[in-house]
Amino acid sequence: MIVTIGREHGSNGRDVARALAEDLGYRCYNKEIVDKAAETSEFSKEVLESYDEKRVSPFIAPTLHYAAIHDGFQLNMQVAAAQFQAIRELAEAGDCVFVGRCADYVLRKRQDLLRVFILADEPFRIRSMMQRRNLTEDQARKLIRQVDKDRASYYKYYTDQSWGEKENYDLCINSGRTGISGAVRIIRSCIEALCEGETP
Repeated sequence: MIVTIGREHGSNGRDVARALAEDLGYRCYNKEIVDKAAETSEFSKEVLESYDEKRVSPFIAPTLHYAAIHDGFQLNMQVAAAQFQAIRELAEAGDCVFVGRCADYVLRKRQDLLRVFILADEPFRIRSMMQRRNLTEDQARKLIRQVDKDRASYYKYYTDQSWGEKENYDLCINSGRTGISGAVRIIRSCIEALCEGETP
């Protein structure tokens, strides 16, 4: 199975992905997607990271370093294409979990795909970020809203779909209620049902 996990900032979606991969013996790809794209494309890791799940402007111009190579094409589009190709190649390597980066859309035609979205109430996410990043409540709230806006913009630009909308996922889980281990159990039970040919 290939599992893709979209996540609201502060919902512990990244931790759910890692725990799920460990539980199932799958590979987990998060920042590793950027590493793979850097290995297989002409872009440096620094360039890839600067565009990674960031809000997209249709008027972004190539840097001088890449202007000649890309002949005026939007750099953000080509960086995303490199990441999406990396996702496809990593998926071909076997069972794995992907975190964000439109992987659910990139791999949408695969029959072995389970698309998951992790969410949580804002108070839970604020507390999570305050603890994780040692932020004040106002700082945590501002960061959450900024990151979520960036992810929604990135997702909309490359998929023409709405980030976090239930129609785009097979399973949505409120990790504020289930916790990380509970979310893992739910996803695993869904995978088992799919593998058995049942309707989850």
